Amino acid sequence: MFSGYINVGAGQMFYWFVESQQDPAHAPLILWTNGGPGCSGLAGFLTEQGPFRVRPDGETLTLNRYAWNKIANMVFIEQPVGVGFSKANDGTQYGDQQSAEANFKFVLGFFERYPEYKTNDFYISSESYGGHYMPTLGKLLADRDDVPTFRGIFLGNPLTYMKYRDYGQYGTAWGHQLLPAPLWRQYEAASCASTFPASEECKKVTAEMDKILSGFDVYALDFPKCDRAAAAGQQERLQLMRQVNLAKGDVPPPYQPCASDHGEKYLNLPEVQTAIHAQHTHWADCANSVGSAYNSTDLNQPMMPYWQHLIQKGNLNLMIYSGDDDAVCATLGSQQFVWDLGYEPVEGKSWVPWTVLGQTAGFRTDFAVPAAAGAKASFAFVTVHGAGHMVPATQPARSLSLLKKFLGLDIEEATLLAK
Repeated sequence: MFSGYINVGAGQMFYWFVESQQDPAHAPLILWTNGGPGCSGLAGFLTEQGPFRVRPDGETLTLNRYAWNKIANMVFIEQPVGVGFSKANDGTQYGDQQSAEANFKFVLGFFERYPEYKTNDFYISSESYGGHYMPTLGKLLADRDDVPTFRGIFLGNPLTYMKYRDYGQYGTAWGHQLLPAPLWRQYEAASCASTFPASEECKKVTAEMDKILSGFDVYALDFPKCDRAAAAGQQERLQLMRQVNLAKGDVPPPYQPCASDHGEKYLNLPEVQTAIHAQHTHWADCANSVGSAYNSTDLNQPMMPYWQHLIQKGNLNLMIYSGDDDAVCATLGSQQFVWDLGYEPVEGKSWVPWTVLGQTAGFRTDFAVPAAAGAKASFAFVTVHGAGHMVPATQPARSLSLLKKFLGLDIEEATLLAK
């Protein structure tokens, strides 16, 4: 386990690197960041797929039996610079391209520091606003020759296009029958599903819907609101909703996190900051200064061109997975995005159930995509039943099982998911 800083030009990016529990010299290497924009990858480390969980005392740890480093080397990063322990230079500008360039420089710096991993298969992974971070970084990795071991993207509940996100949220709430029929008919009559940016009438209708939904955790509709196990990464989710409101042109109200944040308490312990070689500062899950300075135009940009570019490369393993209990970056919106890319399913591989320990865990569609000469290429969309926005936090066993399938590892599932 290693941690520290790597210079990315715009500042110093903090990382926490955890080796695989199985053959780290040959195991795949996965870079992980959380979304926001402006939220720390250490939230994923401590609340999702990292090797540890923080106990309620905020001072001690317990092992995570479903940690992704059971099968892969994991490097968690805090980006953009200015997030968490990362340090930003004065005058740093924030946007998708700036983030992609800084993340690309991080990857190069990481392999320079750990050259023994240059030959390992390399993947990038994220969720939420990672729907922008990953394809923009992926394009740089695919187009340049600096990282020839780049193999693909494993992306959960992504923000891919704000138009699809908006429809996905309210359509999912309606599908769960959390909205009254007269209000939904108003939504349909105003053509809100296809109107983007939202009309004034649609803003009024969705504001009424938001009031109704305020009693639920819209990131995990069937989980208790503000239960710490179910609401892991609360700050990140609030940050995303703030950006959604900014994209609508609204001034967001101040958001309040859940009462306690065990991970935040842990990372603010002086002895922890010293042990992980971090600057001694107040650590927070999300940096509002970064989120508020992020290029607002980028928030509304559709990611279809990036995905089409990556697919056409013909040598990448690409998967979008979606917890179907999320209403914010909902499966409904992700389906619209994926099918609008224009690729047809492989015969016999459309909406096929996949299982974990004999139980249906969701549905998978593999698309027919071009493959370069002598190369393998794949593009799949997978639902994770019963999972919220942060799939590894709400369905950890299914998350780890799906990662195993994505990487094509020959590991007995019962053994992998055992204690």
